[in-house]
Amino acid sequence: MGMLEHLGRSAARLTGLVGIAAMAALLVGCSAGNIVDAAASDEATATDTRTPAGTPPTSSPAPEASIPAHESPVRITSERGLPLYAPGDELTLQGSDADPQITLTVTSLSVEETCPIDGGKPDNGQFAVLQIDASFEASEDAAQRPLRLSPRMWSFYSTDDARYDGELGTTPATSCQNAGTALPAELKPGASVHGTLVLDIPEAEGSLTLADVDTDIAEWQLP
Repeated sequence: MGMLEHLGRSAARLTGLVGIAAMAALLVGCSAGNIVDAAASDEATATDTRTPAGTPPTSSPAPEASIPAHESPVRITSERGLPLYAPGDELTLQGSDADPQITLTVTSLSVEETCPIDGGKPDNGQFAVLQIDASFEASEDAAQRPLRLSPRMWSFYSTDDARYDGELGTTPATSCQNAGTALPAELKPGASVHGTLVLDIPEAEGSLTLADVDTDIAEWQLP
């Protein structure tokens, strides 16, 4: 599988309407529109063409009914241009030539001064405690690599958008995570996981980003 891409940046919908009314004269109308999902662009474009009244019908076949396309909710983006997620929102990732394969949901997110499980104290100042559900649909006809979920794939940004370069997976964070139901360090093809991820962050306010390889793909603001 190639680089995982965020699903839902774009959606297309084609709608056809043909109406025939006959009283004293034959009227034929036709309209079609193309909509660009606002998740992929801030501007929507549309075209509208109409057949003048009185134009004789042609031998062209009637348009086929459109097939609804999958649409994802339009999301606000962060200062980094990443889609913002809230606890309970599902992140869907797909391969470049495959159906959606990975779903990930941060079911809860809290900031704690001490570990809520073993009472330990963080090195950097605060603990970010995430409960995560994730699943990876296996595909038999494509090479697939796991999605890493370890602290090294997460970053902390302060409210002034400065990235913290320190270690998020400190010993206190690891101890706190292991005291509960620890989230595996990676999500492998065919697996479904549920667990706790604990990050040692420097401030109680800011946001967290998740990266796939070296590219940030999603962001969550701290409560």
